[in-house]
Formats: sequence, C-alpha cells, structure tokens
Amino acid sequence: MKKTILLALISAFVFTIGASAQANEKQVLKDAKKEAKSLKKEGWQVSPGALPLERQLEDAYRKLYDRDELGFPKYFVGSAQPTSEFYDAAKIQAQSLAKVDIAGQSQSQLKGIVENAVANKMLSKEEAASIEQITMKSTEMISGSLGRTVPLVECYRKLPNGNTQVMIRLAYPTSQALEQSKQVVRDQLEKELKGLGEKLDKAVQNFK
Repeated sequence: MKKTILLALISAFVFTIGASAQANEKQVLKDAKKEAKSLKKEGWQVSPGALPLERQLEDAYRKLYDRDELGFPKYFVGSAQPTSEFYDAAKIQAQSLAKVDIAGQSQSQLKGIVENAVANKMLSKEEAASIEQITMKSTEMISGSLGRTVPLVECYRKLPNGNTQVMIRLAYPTSQALEQSKQVVRDQLEKELKGLGEKLDKAVQNFK
C-alpha cells in the first residue's frame, strides 16, 4: 500500500514538472516569435550563416525562464545594443556592455544577500553599508572576472546615418556570477576592511 502511494506521488510530481516545462516552452515560442516580428519591422537582421532570429530568441527566452528548485533564475541574461561606424567595433562594444549588464545583475543579487544578512543579524548596518559601497565600485572588475559567456542573440541593423547598431545578448550561470562577484568584493574588503570578507562569505553561504 505504502509503495503504491509513493509511486502515485512520484508520478504526480513528474507529471507536474512535465506540464510546467511544456507550458514554459509554449511561452518561449510565443515570446520569441512576437519579438522577432517586432525586431524585423525595426530593421534588425542576422549575418549570413547565423541562426534565424527566431531561433536565437528562443534560446534567449529559455535561459530567461530557466529556474532552479527554489524558483531563482539559473542564468543572468545581459544585453546591449551600441552603435558604431563599423560592425566589428559595435560588436566588441556590445559584448563588453552585455557583460557589464550581467555584472550589474550579480551586484544586485549580492546586495539583496547583504540586506538579508542584516535582517538576520549576521551583519550590522554599518558593515552592510561598507560592503555595498565596495560592491558598487567593483562593476568593472566583476565584469572582467566573468568567464566564458553563452552567446544567445547577435543581430544588427543599418541606421539612416550609415552607422551600424549591433544587438548582443549573453547568458551566464547565476551561481558562478554570484561566486565571482563575491570573490572580487571579498578581495577588496580584505584590502580595506579586514574581517568583513569572512562575514561576506558566511552571508553568501547562508543564502545558498
């Protein structure tokens, strides 16, 4: 009897997970198709040999909707669309700015963890303020510390003035971004305020 109940619960759980994944996939396809249509109207196109814009956007939305068992995003998706006279220059700038976007999202998550640590009395308000101040100054270092990103979208359009605008979207695992952000901030804390680095470690560990 117990075995039968257990099997029934497992089956129900698997069915729920499957139904949720199916619903997410439908939303992915719907959103990707809608955005692709809108972007094409605005003149965006992909380079010869690249995946169709719809396919690229589908990958981007899958990463956006992907969640862990606690409901947190598994990936940060960074985006940028700078303009330059030359395609390659705009592309390089877009890749750099997309990484900065990811770094900013990671900083926001770290700030939330610090605020939670204050609420749980793991950090004082003064200690939290010091950590947040250093965190906000570390955007460039955090961005530079990011490893290999996952390319999702790359498209471009020609502007009336002859310049080229390039859109780039990149994904990066949330857990890795948080760990690298923490390490960058921790290193700075150890240089300026010894002892706070260990407290930050504990706050992040408690969050996990």
